Amino acid sequence: MADLAVYDAMVILQWATLPELPDRQHATATALITGKIRLAFSPALLDEVRRLLFRPELQQRLPHLTPVHAASVIRKTLEYAEMFEHVPRRFSLPQHVKDDHIFDLAIEAKVRYLVTWENRILQLATSTNPAAEELRRLTPTLRIITPADLAALLRNAPGQMK
Repeated sequence: MADLAVYDAMVILQWATLPELPDRQHATATALITGKIRLAFSPALLDEVRRLLFRPELQQRLPHLTPVHAASVIRKTLEYAEMFEHVPRRFSLPQHVKDDHIFDLAIEAKVRYLVTWENRILQLATSTNPAAEELRRLTPTLRIITPADLAALLRNAPGQMK
């Protein structure tokens, strides 16, 4: 059975901006294709991804990120996702409540990995502040890691990841 993971919107943006090379795929995307990882998605995360990928200023700055390509990335991402329609509010990061939906999804879906580039989220893995301790209490097996960390785990564990 595949491990469940939440990939934040910026990870999906990263995929959308990479050139499509048939012989080269980012390891975090390959993990989805091969079934090692399944994404946990919620309506709130889907809305965030849509808003991000269709931002006019990003599409102007990133010529590869056309509306057609953005829609294709979203469609493809959802092929590798389990949708959690109802995600109760269980956790809040007081300094940045706009990320709460990601934590709530990780808790509800009982994911193994929360994959992000956001330092404020990554710091929760080692912080001893009350919010970090509450998150660990709510989801003690969650690993908060970067896409590079996940890629390394995938490379080093060809069988089942731990």
